[in-house]
Amino acid sequence: MVNKTALVSSLASLGIALGIASGQAVAQMSDEQMQHFKTEQTDQFRRIEQPLRLKSVVTVGGLGLIGLELWWFLLSKPKSQQAKMNQGIQEIDITVDGGYEPSRVVVNVGQRVRLKFLRQDPSSCLEEVRLPDFHIAQDLPLNQVTPIEFTPDKLGTYDFTCGMNMFRGAIEVLSTDSTPVTTPTTNAQPTPHNESEFSLSTESTIVATLTPVGIQEATVTVENGYRPERVIVEAGQKVRLYFQRHSPNKCFDKLLVPDFNLAVDLTPNQTTTVEFTPKIPGEYEFTCGMKMYRGVIEVQASSAANNGKATAFSTDKHNH
Repeated sequence: MVNKTALVSSLASLGIALGIASGQAVAQMSDEQMQHFKTEQTDQFRRIEQPLRLKSVVTVGGLGLIGLELWWFLLSKPKSQQAKMNQGIQEIDITVDGGYEPSRVVVNVGQRVRLKFLRQDPSSCLEEVRLPDFHIAQDLPLNQVTPIEFTPDKLGTYDFTCGMNMFRGAIEVLSTDSTPVTTPTTNAQPTPHNESEFSLSTESTIVATLTPVGIQEATVTVENGYRPERVIVEAGQKVRLYFQRHSPNKCFDKLLVPDFNLAVDLTPNQTTTVEFTPKIPGEYEFTCGMKMYRGVIEVQASSAANNGKATAFSTDKHNH
């Protein structure tokens, strides 16, 4: 992978060198030539002969710049690299330095994948990597290897990007028949399909507990997703959900419950209490601010009726 900063610096240096060469050529003109040039100026352009060496330098430099531009736009396309099987998991190392290297990863469908990101670039843009199709948003500490695991169950090409969506890579998921894994293994079997610790885990469900004063309560832990992901409540009774945020991931800064018009800030290492009264049975989604992590509030039918209004407030160090 070519460092873009180094390439731009090289182009700038070449331009400066050409400018210096032109300046030196002008400086080499004798005083007599300069005086002659000044005294014989007319309204028409005069032809000034330049030294052959300068012409050669300019020509070679121009051809070099053209060659770099052609290479940059036509020939420097990212190359694919296939993941290698390691104890039933398809693994590949990805260096994060001015982009991603390799920027295109080939894996097999239905088999566990482990991407090992080594971030060497201090740029804040590369502090986080996102795989939206797999509901993953992961911080990348500088000069550390961060593994991200998931199991692709559909063929296709899936993008991964930096936190600001400026640098991109792709995961190409192919069938096992079309792209056999290059590294042989001894009867290695793929691990069962389940989501990684960095993505949405296998759905967990909890039924809210009814307090003596008639409020349905449940606690949701916010760490690498929402646990549980499904909360069951009854219609017509007030609901109080305690969101305990342990993850520093910026995606979890905001909690959205659009069907109840809620947008609540979640402070790290604090518990935020969200209250509302569902009126109509159905399933209502709640998500992180970037809509990458999701959960569901399942509202079941009830004979009770309550016209309460959704509210939200934050309480520090609340334990439930």
